[in-house]
Amino acid sequence: MNIGDDDELLRCASFGMTLILFGSLLLLTNPAKNILETQLSLRSGSLLYYLWLSPPLDVYINVFMFNYTNVDAFAAGEATKLKIEEVGPYVYKEVLSNHNVTLNEANNTVTYSPRREYIFVPERSVGDPKVDRIRAPNIPLMGISTLASGLSMFASLGMSALTKRLKAEPMLEVTVHEYMWGYEDHLVHLASKFVPSLIDFSSFGIMEKLFREGNESTVVNMNLLEPKDKQGVKLPNVPRAYSLNSVNYERGFKRWEYDDASNGTQCNRIWGGHDATLFPLDMNEQDLFYIYRRTFCRRLPMRFNRTAKYDGMDGFEFVMEPNVFDSELRNSNSSCFCKNNRCLKQGVGNVSPCYYNMPLAITYPHFMHADPSLLERFDGLNPDESRFTSSFVIQPQIGAPMQGTHLRLQANQMVGKVSFNRQMAPYENMVLPLLWVDLNIDTFCLALRLLIHGINWGFQLLQWSVALSMLMVGVYQLSVGILLCLWPGVSFFKVDKPASTKSPAMRKASLVAVLQQEEQQLLFQNEQKSKLAMA
Repeated sequence: MNIGDDDELLRCASFGMTLILFGSLLLLTNPAKNILETQLSLRSGSLLYYLWLSPPLDVYINVFMFNYTNVDAFAAGEATKLKIEEVGPYVYKEVLSNHNVTLNEANNTVTYSPRREYIFVPERSVGDPKVDRIRAPNIPLMGISTLASGLSMFASLGMSALTKRLKAEPMLEVTVHEYMWGYEDHLVHLASKFVPSLIDFSSFGIMEKLFREGNESTVVNMNLLEPKDKQGVKLPNVPRAYSLNSVNYERGFKRWEYDDASNGTQCNRIWGGHDATLFPLDMNEQDLFYIYRRTFCRRLPMRFNRTAKYDGMDGFEFVMEPNVFDSELRNSNSSCFCKNNRCLKQGVGNVSPCYYNMPLAITYPHFMHADPSLLERFDGLNPDESRFTSSFVIQPQIGAPMQGTHLRLQANQMVGKVSFNRQMAPYENMVLPLLWVDLNIDTFCLALRLLIHGINWGFQLLQWSVALSMLMVGVYQLSVGILLCLWPGVSFFKVDKPASTKSPAMRKASLVAVLQQEEQQLLFQNEQKSKLAMA
């Protein structure tokens, strides 16, 4: 074996061993899993971090208005029930982005300010909200009239006289857009002048108040992934990943009597809820989680229902239970919603403390799962579980809400006892539907679908393919090295070109090389024969 053969053997053996080593390491260490864990945690520069800054989710809010069609007959006593016509949907796309982000390593949290914008989607809507008109409750007037009934007789009389002077009517006729996003109201304008610390707006729109959450003035503090010990086990008694720690530096609803010393109850906590944009990656079928948005003025519990597939992607479906808006004095998880030891009717959740103490309430659409007496004063409401049930679907690989999510809620005007106001008397002790919304998520964009399929099988398949290829090539190269050692005259890599393709000089040089090799082999054989003869 000459020097060239030795070099070739070493190259084959070393290259083969290197490929086998790296292929084995790929199978043993599973780098794809480690890389994914790093990229799917909320840390600066990670893939999840950039997705979270501007979530590529198509979130839509379908708004259904209630048009009151027999107001005059009802006010005159000619009709015993209010006739309601559902009009919609008017669809808006919610665009979320997170700003002023600070990662706090000291307490493993992130602080940020969410900004939500709402864009009208005409192709999904039933009409033009700036053209379509409805008759609906005058929320400021009804709210102030209800609040005035709890004051002195002189205050009630004064409020009644003021509303007459301003020619305020219990029912308005306005465009859908004005009712949702703001219309000029004389009472609201007057209140903003006299009590600007309480009423900081001069126009009123129900969607404006429900869904605009202060935008960048809101400061959210959220827990990051649970810390782990050296063995990779999560530390005990740490907050759940991506759960809220505080909102505007408050860990609970002060309006619902949250106590910092006791950490409150399920009734008035903010901490521990989720903002419905990001969830832990280890959720399972035993999980119960809470969704928080200021719109609800509370956390909404969601309980696991089933696993499902949407567009070939796994999803965990959670549902909101029928009694989610109930309140009982004897139940510590709902007693805080009973103001002055008075609870609202079954299925009606008070949200007035979050909206300038205006008597507003939240229910399921069409009073589904609520006290049947709420329906007795209306024609046109049809509770239907197949249409109004709320569900929340989480994609477990990336912890994001996905297709199949439908949060369906109704906003209502509560009218209590009315004193010294003849116009408001027909609506006394009623809960008037204003609108209901279906907050839903459309199909994932292509990039997210590819990411999820990659997490499920694509990246692992690629890793195994690369590892097995390296092992196969490595074994081949090592085998070639062994063969070169056993049969030194065999060449596995050098293949001469056909003679017809070589120049005369090349053919001559090749012939000389062959003759020299044959001469060396002949001399070697003669030497071996001489040694044998001498022996």
